[in-house]
Amino acid sequence: MLNRVHRTVKFLANADGRGNVSPSEIDLAIHNRVQEKYEELLFEVNRLVNRQNRGLINGALENTTEKVREKIQHYLEETTVNRSNGNFTIPSQVRYFDTVLYANTYIELCKNNTEYLLSSKEATEQYPIGLKTANIIKVLPATIQAVTLSYLRNPIQAKWTYTIVDQVEMYNPSNSDFKEIDIHPSEEADLILRVLQSFGINLKEPELQRVTEQIKTSEFNKEITT
Repeated sequence: MLNRVHRTVKFLANADGRGNVSPSEIDLAIHNRVQEKYEELLFEVNRLVNRQNRGLINGALENTTEKVREKIQHYLEETTVNRSNGNFTIPSQVRYFDTVLYANTYIELCKNNTEYLLSSKEATEQYPIGLKTANIIKVLPATIQAVTLSYLRNPIQAKWTYTIVDQVEMYNPSNSDFKEIDIHPSEEADLILRVLQSFGINLKEPELQRVTEQIKTSEFNKEITT
């Protein structure tokens, strides 16, 4: 996906007389647009859930809510965190929490410190409680030494890697720092259109399809003439 975005941006930038757009500029535009899409998906699933609760969305294959949720779940991960200095440190890649578990038991997260203190005497391993503060989670009872966090992680920033051949940047995904675009595959066309907008190039999806065919034809012609 990453190379297709780069090829499309470069092809259109050159065709539009904008000159060479650097790989790092394209990578930054991709990252900004992925972040934008990420937040929109969260907003969209909340909006669709509200509509679904009012009976305005059908189920099965027509269930748009589930399709959007699937795109969000691209970022859903789990990790085990051990107690350290009395608390559990939240990993840096966590963006939004889903659940905190201990031995398949949900840990009820308190709304504030007052609620946490009031509930502390009743906390057991069968009914554990917790409190999220800054980058840590307090959990009671203290006998709990490991918890499982289910969360939505931050998107990984894409990096298009290359080697220079005759002063031309040639795509080389075998480089160790290569990073593919971190988004659900179904979002590719929309992402390309958004990235193009970052460089002042406005297309609609049918136009993008025509450009994609032009790129394929152009690359094919280069291959048969070299």
